[in-house]
Amino acid sequence: MRIKKATKKDIVKIAELMMEEFSKPPFNENVSLKKVLKSLNFYFKIGNIYAVINKKDIIGVSVFKIEQYWEGPVIIIEDLAVKEKFKKQGAGKMLMNQIEDYAKKNKIKLICFKTHKKSPSLKFYKKTGYKPRKDIIYFEKKIK
Repeated sequence: MRIKKATKKDIVKIAELMMEEFSKPPFNENVSLKKVLKSLNFYFKIGNIYAVINKKDIIGVSVFKIEQYWEGPVIIIEDLAVKEKFKKQGAGKMLMNQIEDYAKKNKIKLICFKTHKKSPSLKFYKKTGYKPRKDIIYFEKKIK
């Protein structure tokens, strides 16, 4: 396995991986390939996308951006997905390590993200040193 910065040539395979993994519980995302590609094209412009390659297949992906908070720059992980059959084989750890290395090289002191409270990845995130914030409540409102 190796990690690389994704290119536009990888976009369809990345979108398919994300659709496959995020369609499962607890996420149950039901979105079109067109919408996922639109989102990925946006992040190619404003963020960073990395892929884990096994042989010639993309088996994992991370999507993140940098935002400027009062405390300084912060990495926001938008998506992280690994194909089911490659979980617990180091692909997710490679992606998280790559994001952390990026943070260190760019003097970024905080990485944050949100995930579903029933995500099977919670143990993985805790094992890699991430802690849930107890003082944050996530709000949303759909505008019609």
